[in-house]
Amino acid sequence: MALLVGFATGGVLGWQSSEADVADVKAMHDVYYQYFADGRSDAIADEIYHPNRIRFAAAGATFATGRDDVEAGMRQVIDGLVAQGYDHSEMVAPRICAPNPGTAIVSGRILRYHDDGSVLGEAGASYIYAQTEDGWRIHAVISHDPTTAVGCIK
Repeated sequence: MALLVGFATGGVLGWQSSEADVADVKAMHDVYYQYFADGRSDAIADEIYHPNRIRFAAAGATFATGRDDVEAGMRQVIDGLVAQGYDHSEMVAPRICAPNPGTAIVSGRILRYHDDGSVLGEAGASYIYAQTEDGWRIHAVISHDPTTAVGCIK
């Protein structure tokens, strides 16, 4: 298996593995976006992210070193968006693949909306989920251009 990053593709990259329960990962990702919209940084830290997560962004990698660090980071992002009139986010047509039974990648274009329904902003992100004793958790996030897709090929 290989990890593939495509730029300006706009299409599906990758292979949808039957080895992992992609439906469970999609359901957890939907819960994550609902918690984010509801401002639940506590629930995100408790139920969604692994306490030791990595975020890859244009400026480099940052690390959360525990549950409280994850919650504080999420709180900071949510508060900044709420100050701009944020209501909710949507990942448009997420691409989900599993390079092995214990790992899944959710990647796509994200639209963030104001409370009046207008678009606040657009971004791209890929989330690396892995199975833990507590179920699926996000271990890493890669920020990228909305036209970039990350996926799997066989």
